[in-house]
Amino acid sequence: MGVRGNRTITGQSGFTEPVLMTGVDDLLHKAEENGYYNNDSLDIERMVSYVSSTNADEPIVLEYVPMDAATSGSLTYNNGIWTIRVNEKHNRRRQRFTVAHELGHYMMHRNKLQSFTDEIFFRSENKNDLEYKANEFASCLLMPEDRLRRAIASGVKNLGQLAERFEVSSPAMKIRVLKLGFKLKQNE
Repeated sequence: MGVRGNRTITGQSGFTEPVLMTGVDDLLHKAEENGYYNNDSLDIERMVSYVSSTNADEPIVLEYVPMDAATSGSLTYNNGIWTIRVNEKHNRRRQRFTVAHELGHYMMHRNKLQSFTDEIFFRSENKNDLEYKANEFASCLLMPEDRLRRAIASGVKNLGQLAERFEVSSPAMKIRVLKLGFKLKQNE
């Protein structure tokens, strides 16, 4: 997550953001219950399928497609179907975060907006509240606090090793562990 996304958002604006963690906690419980983990790595594609199956009126299709290098993914609504498109050219860890990020938009924002396009601008601080919430959703979903704390308590203290264990980027892991209140050594 060394790059930050900026979105072109079309649709309505000016709404109150829903409570963020409501959907994440439910999804994490279902992931545990349904065996969607390979060690600490969530099978994000199975999670999307699960969410889609519970929302038959607004199903989700997940596609990996070629996109411009500056675009990570998108979420669009057309003819009753939500489509998450992910840049097939990006690395697997970036793709996983993109899928989780777009799922966050689906869970939190689908009743307000119909289109999101995730464009990457290196070292850009241009993020709005919707993007912050979707990133937070993705972080909580892919790096659940309880699993992350257990991994650290078991002796895994290296960011790269934690990132590998959860199949996320090292920068994404760094942001998450700092958010959870952990301190980093100067060289990390």
